[in-house]
Amino acid sequence: MIRSSEWREWGVPVAVAVTEYAALVEAETRVRAAIAESEAACNPQRGDAEIHEVNLAQGIPVQVSPRLSALLRSALWAARMTDGTVSPLAADDAGIDEDATPPIHPLPDYSDIHLDGETVLAPFGVNLDITETARADTADRAAATVARSLECGVLVRMGDVTATAGHSPAGGWQVSVPGAGTVELPAGSAMATRMRDECDEEQNSENDVSGRWVQVTVIAEDALWADAAAAAALRRGAPAVRWLEQYDLAARLVDGGGRVHMTRRWSRPHAA
Repeated sequence: MIRSSEWREWGVPVAVAVTEYAALVEAETRVRAAIAESEAACNPQRGDAEIHEVNLAQGIPVQVSPRLSALLRSALWAARMTDGTVSPLAADDAGIDEDATPPIHPLPDYSDIHLDGETVLAPFGVNLDITETARADTADRAAATVARSLECGVLVRMGDVTATAGHSPAGGWQVSVPGAGTVELPAGSAMATRMRDECDEEQNSENDVSGRWVQVTVIAEDALWADAAAAAALRRGAPAVRWLEQYDLAARLVDGGGRVHMTRRWSRPHAA
């Protein structure tokens, strides 16, 4: 019997479901603890978050906690896998006008951030915001922790990112896709959905809507990769389908005209 609970934390809806009825209370406790630890490390909305120390260092190496180190490593991995489309740099940094910047001061990017064990060095002028990748990483970590410690199947959802671990219930985990009903998510896999915000829609309203994705859903082996791939595909436009196919990912994309596009893997039974 599946038992679940829902609440709101870190600015998004959170849910946990387990396959063992008696495990829910302890599972929720462990998920809340995982979220609290990640929030304390990198939530830029918290004045006491550890990441502020890194941002204030401005070119000086900083010793960080094991948790922040792991979250930064995940963010840098996502950046490498998406060729920088998913970046750990704050949006204000990502929007700098390269043409207006003197060539003697090249714009830093994710490759200029160095992580050696638990020592991080971010270049001068850079502010890090790893919230999105951190939420996905936390969902993965929380699910794995619950499955291992409580020996049950578990699903953890944070916003539009879902991670699973342990065994699945009969019929698999049924997870909703915005505007498309539900899909079966096998045990140990994850799913993420990214949608274009209203500001992006206004900016692109005069462009060819067929080349712009308004929603991308990706199923992958873990939530970090599913979320990074969905975010990258959303920003890549029409070439995203081929990019997703190269990584053999199950994905469903909706363009500005409401047309649905799917990768080959999405058509398989577990992602129908």
